[in-house]
Amino acid sequence: MKLWSAFYDLVAPHLPGCPLAAMDIALRQAAIAFCEQSLAWQFDHPAIAVEPAVSAYSFAPPAGSVVHAILHAALDGREIGCGTGNCDVTERNRAGRLSGIPLYIFGGTGFLTLVPAPAANGILSLSVALKPSPTSTGLDEREFDEYQEAIVHGTLSRLMSSPKKPYTHLQLASYHQEQFGIKTGAAAVREGRGRTRAPLRTRLMGRA
Repeated sequence: MKLWSAFYDLVAPHLPGCPLAAMDIALRQAAIAFCEQSLAWQFDHPAIAVEPAVSAYSFAPPAGSVVHAILHAALDGREIGCGTGNCDVTERNRAGRLSGIPLYIFGGTGFLTLVPAPAANGILSLSVALKPSPTSTGLDEREFDEYQEAIVHGTLSRLMSSPKKPYTHLQLASYHQEQFGIKTGAAAVREGRGRTRAPLRTRLMGRA
């Protein structure tokens, strides 16, 4: 993992008088926004052992990250849908109970929920999109190497928008925000944003 300090040489020259702590916060916020919008930080999640009648399972992302979206899910090789909040949960729950096989998966804050709860043991395979956690101290090396320019633009936009600072520059802030959007969009295309994915939503689901 690359620490936020690895970005200093790229942002500090444009931000005279900016405290390093403020840079760290802005870098983290920009990296989170980039990962949320681009889904560029993709990760093959460790297999999860599914148990009968147990519907909720915790995510296990790398240190310093959290799961932002479920890109693909399969139970014992059988693909299951990922929740976006636009499905008939009651109907899927009824159909699943008839077969005993979960037909849908919802992501929550740190956990996922199978709908309905499985009737047998199984192995759940997941592909997910990650983002830095709110307390992260850096970014995955691949994302740093490939997407640092977008994150630098996002950071400069945030800090240059700060009022009454030595580095305040609203015109440049607007420029950097535009560049952040362009490069984030390009990253989304590159990583195949058109594939099925489900941004996480907190949802309370009981056991079957």
